Amino acid sequence: MYKVLIAIITFLFSTFAHAQYANIEASTGGFSFIPAFTSDDPHFVINAGTNENKALSFHLLSTVRMSNYTPRGVVFISRYKLIDKKFKATVGIHLPAIQISDDYNVDTFFAQEFITSYPVSENVSIGAFYLHGKGKNNDFEANFLSFNTNIVQGDFSFLTQLYGLDLDHTYGVSETITYKVNKNIDFRGFANKTISNGKFNWTLGARYNL
Repeated sequence: MYKVLIAIITFLFSTFAHAQYANIEASTGGFSFIPAFTSDDPHFVINAGTNENKALSFHLLSTVRMSNYTPRGVVFISRYKLIDKKFKATVGIHLPAIQISDDYNVDTFFAQEFITSYPVSENVSIGAFYLHGKGKNNDFEANFLSFNTNIVQGDFSFLTQLYGLDLDHTYGVSETITYKVNKNIDFRGFANKTISNGKFNWTLGARYNL
């Protein structure tokens, strides 16, 4: 297990050092593509990748526990732009996706994503996100679909998601508010209401962009 952790940490630092973009966020919670799965425990959220303006791009997303500085999740994503006009469509593969439990059990996943976006006006865009995930060493399998609206007003942006997951009939709504202090620093607030079970969770974070 410790060899796996060392390999993951080494990979994180190597990718971070050679990325064309990178940022790190200190958050009161974690991050998940599925809002209902967002952790309530404090984490560092790390993003790094190649130029997103290229047709083919590669990205790394990782969450690291603040309590003991061990990774909770690591996802390596390859994305390709199918349509890059006013309407945009992108396909992606998550390979691998790794999740590490509090007792250091490692689960691996393979996932596919499909992302669309369309600008309604200069400050408003709408889009959709589909994710299919399947466990490699576990029996997890789920389909996630969200519809989103992003509104930009000055230094603020408001991202609203309405989502559904075919696991335990999960559905809900989430809101992410970002305030851009300057080109390097922004603050983010996230709130999620899982309507299907009544759960409410939220996070606050400060992000530094390299």
